[in-house]
Amino acid sequence: MDKYDVAIRARETRLKRTGARSRRGAVVVLAAILMVVMVAVLAFSIDLGYIATARTEIHRAVDAAALAGAGSLVDGQMAAEDAALEVFSANPIGGKALKDRTSGAENVVFETEVGHWNPASRTFVPSTDLPSAIKVSAMQRGLPLFFGRIFDRQEFQVQSEAIARYLPRDIILTLDFSASMNDDSELRRISEFGQGERSTIESGLLRIYQDLGSPVYGTMQFTPQLITSTNVNTIKQTLGLRYKNKNKWVETPYPYPSGSWDAYIDYVRTSSYLNSAGYRNKYGYMTLINYWLEQQPKYNQTPDLWKVSAQPVQAVKDAVTIFMNYIQAVDCEDHVSLVIYNSPSQTALTEHALTADVDEVADTINRRQAGHYDQMTNIGAGIREARLELDRNARIGAFKMIVLMTDGQANLPSNTTRARQYTIEQAELAAQSGYPVVTISLGHAADKSLMQQVADITKGVHFNIDAGQNVEDYEEELLEVFRQIADDRPLILVQ
Repeated sequence: MDKYDVAIRARETRLKRTGARSRRGAVVVLAAILMVVMVAVLAFSIDLGYIATARTEIHRAVDAAALAGAGSLVDGQMAAEDAALEVFSANPIGGKALKDRTSGAENVVFETEVGHWNPASRTFVPSTDLPSAIKVSAMQRGLPLFFGRIFDRQEFQVQSEAIARYLPRDIILTLDFSASMNDDSELRRISEFGQGERSTIESGLLRIYQDLGSPVYGTMQFTPQLITSTNVNTIKQTLGLRYKNKNKWVETPYPYPSGSWDAYIDYVRTSSYLNSAGYRNKYGYMTLINYWLEQQPKYNQTPDLWKVSAQPVQAVKDAVTIFMNYIQAVDCEDHVSLVIYNSPSQTALTEHALTADVDEVADTINRRQAGHYDQMTNIGAGIREARLELDRNARIGAFKMIVLMTDGQANLPSNTTRARQYTIEQAELAAQSGYPVVTISLGHAADKSLMQQVADITKGVHFNIDAGQNVEDYEEELLEVFRQIADDRPLILVQ
């Protein structure tokens, strides 16, 4: 090998060594560049995740605040705004709730506005006139970026808006107007409630007499007088119901289409209820009122009884009035129907189809009396008629429900056994249609077990109001139940 070959090989060796060192230096530089890129991507990813989390949290907080505010609208605008702020403050944004922060509250903007939601145009209309919807807006500024600072981004902000409203309801009031709805004002209750309630029941009958205008028949007095004679004419003469006019016997006209003075006298002489209460052979307006309530309760028999404050029917009327007032306290487009389950056909009757005119429904209820059309109790027919009314006239998108009240036992159709079975069958049909039934059993004679079954089958709620030992001790509780039903409105986020 000559000197020339040796020189070439030496040069190639030097080049290989220099190239290896050059490549190692290039990899180090490339690795450094890639590390910077990876850190930047990681920083960007962390910040993006934090931003996404903060956005989710503020959306959740605003949605919850809107629902809370809508649920409190019935208590007024201020209560709704306070409820919305309370819930918003309790929900974390950026990992911490506003009420738990020691600083940074100045970076929060929270606003509320009440009004109405127009579902047709999907617009919110601000209004303080019986508002049914609330709009909540919030912004959180000053949330820190972790790695974005290397790009000179120190912080970011998130914001959200939500509108919540009451879901309109289609409510079928299904009420018991059987004759037993007078029973707690009758003298029979003295032996059941105890002698301690005698004065309460007697004063209640006096109030009913006054409700009728304190009519005068002959020489009768309110406090009954004992007449032991069994001669009907002698009794009438003693009471001034039969008297001589120009040597001719004349009778005071009996005031109503059904019944008679003879029937009243026979009732006082033979009624086992009056005998148990200590009023056998005692005649006066007290026992006359009792005769009308017990023996002649229907509208076509004694048409003025709708005016009187008999119990428990008066308590139901008062409670429904409260119910209607609560419905109107917020303009949430509720519609109400009235079904009475006694009717001329001994089934049930829709007195009012679903309507927004709740005052008209309330007026009709106030003009009905216990046993208005019939004295019997057909609970199953009431549920059936309520279900059919919802099928016919309920609005798409409205929350549909039945409110069913009774003070007694189902006894139609046929008999009690068949009546209870028919009630269950109708409850199952209501459940198939998705109509919950809120049931109210009123008084010690009500079929609580049946009402609980109906509520359970339809996924409703059962309220039991036991009359206890007082004619009126359930009235306030009944009012509270109807308030609760009126107040328990379903809520929905519309935006």
